[in-house]
Amino acid sequence: MEKHTPPSDNGITDGVDIVGYKVNDEGKYDLVSGPGWQPVNIVNRQAWREIEKHIERSKRKVTSGRVSCLHYYMIANQMDIGLLAAYTNQSRLRVRLHLLPFFFKRLGSSTLKKYGNLFQVSMDDLKNGRLKPPVYETAGREQRSHD
Repeated sequence: MEKHTPPSDNGITDGVDIVGYKVNDEGKYDLVSGPGWQPVNIVNRQAWREIEKHIERSKRKVTSGRVSCLHYYMIANQMDIGLLAAYTNQSRLRVRLHLLPFFFKRLGSSTLKKYGNLFQVSMDDLKNGRLKPPVYETAGREQRSHD
């Protein structure tokens, strides 16, 4: 019996191998590593396009003054209110209020520091509403520059 190997496609894995399965000579599945599988890469690309749309919508809301810059950082780092509350050890209600510019402008330095540490931005950037790239984008650029 011949070996069946799934078709590969580098896709969004950026050269990182993905573990998959192939059928061996005995008809059993073996683990193999490779660049990925085209349907998975297509779905991943679609998902990232959706994430980018959400980020752009959030940027527009921030610039129009409907939400604080915290909303952008939460969306850009793929979080929801519950997750952000858990990471900053605050109630969900408090985080929800911080998404509103009226309350965000009145935050103390300790709360701003929590958000700044989490999103790897300065307190000054948060106070002034500067939108920096998401943490995963920054890490990816740093990783590629070291290679």
